[in-house]
Amino acid sequence: MDMKIGGKIIELRKEKKMTQEQLADLLGVSAPAVSKWETDSSYPDITMLCPLARALGTNVDTLLAYEETLSEEKHGQYMTEIIDTIREGKAEEAEERLEQLLHSYPSATSLKYSAIAAFSMLEMNCAADGGERETSNKGEAGNKEETENKGEAEKKEAEKKKARWKARKKELAGAIYASGDPAFHMPAVSMLVSLELADGNLDRAELLLQETITSTADFTMLWAQLYQKKGEKDKAVRTVQSNLYQLVSNVRVCLMTLLEEDMGFDRERKLAVCDVLCGVEDLFAVGGGTGAGAIAEVYLRLGMKEEALEYLERFVDRITEGPMPPNQALFSPTFSPEAMKSGLTRELRQVAINGLEQDTCYEELRGEKRFQALLRKLKAGQETDIS
Repeated sequence: MDMKIGGKIIELRKEKKMTQEQLADLLGVSAPAVSKWETDSSYPDITMLCPLARALGTNVDTLLAYEETLSEEKHGQYMTEIIDTIREGKAEEAEERLEQLLHSYPSATSLKYSAIAAFSMLEMNCAADGGERETSNKGEAGNKEETENKGEAEKKEAEKKKARWKARKKELAGAIYASGDPAFHMPAVSMLVSLELADGNLDRAELLLQETITSTADFTMLWAQLYQKKGEKDKAVRTVQSNLYQLVSNVRVCLMTLLEEDMGFDRERKLAVCDVLCGVEDLFAVGGGTGAGAIAEVYLRLGMKEEALEYLERFVDRITEGPMPPNQALFSPTFSPEAMKSGLTRELRQVAINGLEQDTCYEELRGEKRFQALLRKLKAGQETDIS
């Protein structure tokens, strides 16, 4: 019998808030027997399937298929639980839960896509924790060699975890790409290209990017016309607004890419791009106004410290006071302020703190009172999150 129902048993048992021992008592078997089922070391006897399904509140078909449709509601609930677990610092527990869900819903492309974001969040938190340990160890110069060895061991362990999560992201992106799901195909290509570039696999990245060259067709207007003729005006509005939002997001990314040092623009062109980016953010308010951080770095590289500090203050305000909602005249009700609340504000704040404290480009600002006030504001917000 070639089946794997362990993940489904675990999921349903936990939904019932039962322990392995409680499930075993209901079925008249031992707890180790349940443990073996859940790890797919052995399988329930055929006479046990109906009682097991009843105990878990499901049916035999679902139990044996071990995959049912993952609703948007359940998907959202599961991912919220996992994100909360990551924020609590329980990386191993979050990773285990992710893998259980991926095992239980092997064909759920949307779950794979969300799992990639969750693994990225695990990497981000691991990097932040590692930075704190490194700073702490530096402040304890002269401590015993045992402390240094422990710190080094923790660093190596963190690197192993990050390598494992990165590999898992690549595997999941590859699975999404191979599935051919049109809703996730291009995002999967984008993820794979980024991962291949990070690994230095330039030929593979270029091959993947070739796919995007012919993906220029836009059927937004046709979809909108179809919905209008069907009397579904809300769907027509959402379709147009979603496409507009994506287009503006792409414009922001292009502008910020033009601001990178390697693009080789002269001073006047850099300032001109900064003005355009600022205008796009003021007009559309897409991206929460966080482009101010990229503008601040440009001004700093150009030696314009006062302007850099001004835009850094704008950037910190966006993070600490909540992201700026998109232009409601253009994007309501599809992208309402409530819908656009960031679920990663805490993580973004930690990344900003790490950057301001560690990036060499901010070295000349660290003695400035305004800069120190920005750091205090960010850290005060972080303490509020934790409490």
